[in-house]
Amino acid sequence: MSTVVMQNVFNDSTNEIGDTNAKGIDYESVVKNLLEVVWSINMSVEPYEITYLNDPLTRTPGSVYSKAATTIGEWQKTIHPDDQERILDEVVNVLNTGTGNYAYRALRGKDNYRYVRDRVTVFYEDGKPVRLDGITTDIDDIRRSRRDLELSQQRLKSIVEALPDPVFISTQDTGKAIFANEMLFEVYGMKPNEFLGKRVIQFYQNFEGRKQYLEMLIKNGSVQNHELMLKNSKGASYWVSASTMPLEFQNESCHITILQDITVRKSLERELKQSNDRYYLAVEGTNDVIWEYDFKKSTSYLSPQFWESMDLKPKKNPLDKDLLVKFIHEEDRNEFLQAIQNKFETKDEDLEMETRMVGQDGKILWVFVKAKILYSGGKGRPRKVVGSLSNITSLKQAQSRLRESEAKYKLISENSSDCICLQTPDGTFIFVSPSSIDVIGYDPSELEQLRLREFIAKDALIKVSQAMLKVVNQSTKMASVTFMAKHKNGNNVWLESRGGLITDSEGAPLYLLTSTRDVTERFIAAQKLRESQERYKLITENSHDIVSLMDPEGNYDFVSPSVKEILGYEVYEMIGQNSLSFIHPEDLPEVMRLKQIVLENKLKDEKINFRFRNKQGDWRWLEGQGGVILNDAGEIIYVRSNKRDITEKILTEQKLQEKEKQYKLVSENSGDVIALQDFEGKASFISPSVKFLLGYEQDALLDTFYSDLIHPEEQPFVQAIINEAVKNKSKNVKATYRIQTKDEQWIWVESSFSTIEDAKGNFLYLQSSTRDISERIKALDKERQLGKLKSSFISMASHEFRTPLTTIQSSNELINMYLDADPEPNPKLKKHVGRIRTELERMNTLLKDVFTLGRLDVGKTAIKKDITSLTGILKQVVLENSVQYRSRDIKISVAGKERQVELDSQLISHSLSNLINNALKYSEGRPDPEIIVTYKKVGLQIEVKDYGIGIPEADQKGLFESFSRASNVGDIDGTGLGLIIVKNFVEIHGGSITYKSELNKGTSFFINLPDV
Repeated sequence: MSTVVMQNVFNDSTNEIGDTNAKGIDYESVVKNLLEVVWSINMSVEPYEITYLNDPLTRTPGSVYSKAATTIGEWQKTIHPDDQERILDEVVNVLNTGTGNYAYRALRGKDNYRYVRDRVTVFYEDGKPVRLDGITTDIDDIRRSRRDLELSQQRLKSIVEALPDPVFISTQDTGKAIFANEMLFEVYGMKPNEFLGKRVIQFYQNFEGRKQYLEMLIKNGSVQNHELMLKNSKGASYWVSASTMPLEFQNESCHITILQDITVRKSLERELKQSNDRYYLAVEGTNDVIWEYDFKKSTSYLSPQFWESMDLKPKKNPLDKDLLVKFIHEEDRNEFLQAIQNKFETKDEDLEMETRMVGQDGKILWVFVKAKILYSGGKGRPRKVVGSLSNITSLKQAQSRLRESEAKYKLISENSSDCICLQTPDGTFIFVSPSSIDVIGYDPSELEQLRLREFIAKDALIKVSQAMLKVVNQSTKMASVTFMAKHKNGNNVWLESRGGLITDSEGAPLYLLTSTRDVTERFIAAQKLRESQERYKLITENSHDIVSLMDPEGNYDFVSPSVKEILGYEVYEMIGQNSLSFIHPEDLPEVMRLKQIVLENKLKDEKINFRFRNKQGDWRWLEGQGGVILNDAGEIIYVRSNKRDITEKILTEQKLQEKEKQYKLVSENSGDVIALQDFEGKASFISPSVKFLLGYEQDALLDTFYSDLIHPEEQPFVQAIINEAVKNKSKNVKATYRIQTKDEQWIWVESSFSTIEDAKGNFLYLQSSTRDISERIKALDKERQLGKLKSSFISMASHEFRTPLTTIQSSNELINMYLDADPEPNPKLKKHVGRIRTELERMNTLLKDVFTLGRLDVGKTAIKKDITSLTGILKQVVLENSVQYRSRDIKISVAGKERQVELDSQLISHSLSNLINNALKYSEGRPDPEIIVTYKKVGLQIEVKDYGIGIPEADQKGLFESFSRASNVGDIDGTGLGLIIVKNFVEIHGGSITYKSELNKGTSFFINLPDV
């Protein structure tokens, strides 16, 4: 059976060979020597088992797996999940058509998929498939090689351009030229449109040579050193030696052809053709130098082209039994002799090899040796050698340039200051140039292990990804993006990346090539420019650099239109004028000196500031930057100049210097001690006023630690404040402490600390302004003592007042009881008793408010917060006030999502009760008051609104002062202390109270509390 299977597998190939059966091929021996796996599947019995006709395990490169599939089910499991559905369709199609081939990824070892290709033939009985026979070929290495080839083809075009010989590329299907180097157009006198897009064969004139060329190209796929006559569009003819090889170029199957001009040699050969039989023997094997050696006669011949190319004088019988050895480079001689000896021993007739030959003055040529060795019939000894020598120096130079180009590419990528990276479309690093350590701080091995999000912030990463995604999606060829990244040292750096795409022959993305450089300085410079633009908005919004080109003598050849905005000149007024005629006489010598240096040294980027006369005749300060522009020969053709108006900047700097003088004057004459301390705390500057404050001379404390003079008890406190100020770059942070004078006395001072930074925000100095507050401290001590006395007085007064008031109230109640018991009480006495009760209640209320206000003044009112319902508090307060005002109905409204709050229920209840009581008593006979609670996202607001008598505008200013009452309250009860107590209770919670009022229309009070 195995023989039948093998024959079925090879049917497609052997059907093309007429005498296969006659030769009796031994298929088993063929199969054993195949690199492919040959197999068969019996479809008549389930499960469908796979029979291998050779060992599948030894036919996978690297022997990467140890067990082959034995059934179709096991085989299906080895197929990559992404290929399974497609391969199932392919197998079904093969069963229907009888033959087929398909490629897929198959599992070879753990997690190792390799590309393979199956060629399958189906054997039928009674129209039904009973057996599948097939060959499996591992094509993974081929695919990888193809990808490498595609990358190298991208460099091919530039290399071809550099070749010294005419070269063109044509498509295989149409034969039309799609690319040619400049040398072809130069040598053969043609323009690109006369050659490109045309079928190349039409330029080959000799029919026989063209026919042979096409036959060899069709048969072998390539042609080596074939002679053709080429005719250009002007009718001029040239003999060329054409070498053509297949090439994948721009996703097309093409041929690349190198042409060597042999017109001179062909003219010589035509002269010899009729009379020289040696020509006919040699022409079949060569297109260049003809040579022969007769072993029997010891005679030899080298055609004139040899002597001409080697710059040697012709010799008769120049060769000996070692053939060409005497002309071959000494390093190649042994190789040549060994090759000749091997041919003689094996009786091989054909000799082909590359070697170097040495001509006059050590001139070295690479040649391709092609020869026919004729042997004698009897003993089989070499009788004659006839051959040719083809000059392949240009080809070798091209190969050398290719190697050099790749070496340069590697050298550039490894030594470029830019970080050059090669990434897969998913962002995985394939290659990172060593300059990555200069750009981002990571060496290539570290960067290859990182993901972009590990050193690029999310927002910046989105920006980079979107830019590069356009390149990967091929919506743009090149993308450039600037973003911020974190350097390995922890600092933020600004980077600029340019990305391009490398694709395969089908246009599918292979790699993303990026070049990244550090542009932090440029970014900071741009940032500084933007800041400068804010400072000088009037100028910068309308200013642009003046870009100009001058000849070496300084005459303007080009001026940008912005000259009108800056200097008032029209462009035509500047063209042809000499730039030196506009420069201020005092600045002219320095400008001329720098111009001479630039021209002599061919400098390209120099700066200078000078004054320039504008159209109105005024002098403007300009900053000029520029240098020379050279042609290919290194000669100066232009002097480039970018001029920027910096007049305002110069004036500002002058003002700044004046400000610094003023600052120095103020600091030296200020009563406060102004000091500058460095990062370590050493004083680098102290104003002279230190003499009056501490008794020290100004220089005595320089380069000393100013903190050493601070009282030990306050040193940690002051140092903590300084550290916090430096950390947060704070301004005007105040601290009060004791400091020792020169006579060892301690005085109280107050210092204001501020940090001073450079343009980059880096810490430079800590500035302090210190003044003596000893008298203020003494005053505060007295104030605290008065506070204690006030607290003691309030406690005493409260006690002393409450005792008699309680006695009076008790007596009044007894009198009232007696009156109630008397059947006929005295009405006047009853009236006086009621008046006494009312006045007692007013006195109690006043005493309570005074006591509360006193406790607030001395800071004895403590806040006790708890989580409670504000609506519940309001309802309770309204209920309590409704006892006195039974006929009134207060409406409570809630806006926003109600939530529990954390506050002091007693203090808030007191505050709300005061406001609600006021709303009720000042709106008698008018619409009822309203309460509106608004819950905000952060905090809340309580509005108590009435429609009462309102507050006169003249009384509103001192509304929250003690004993303040409006002038329109009449005989309505009140102490004038309620609102100030409410204000203090609200502020204890971190809130505020405001109001708005209109006379005879009503008043609204607003309590705003923070996030409680």
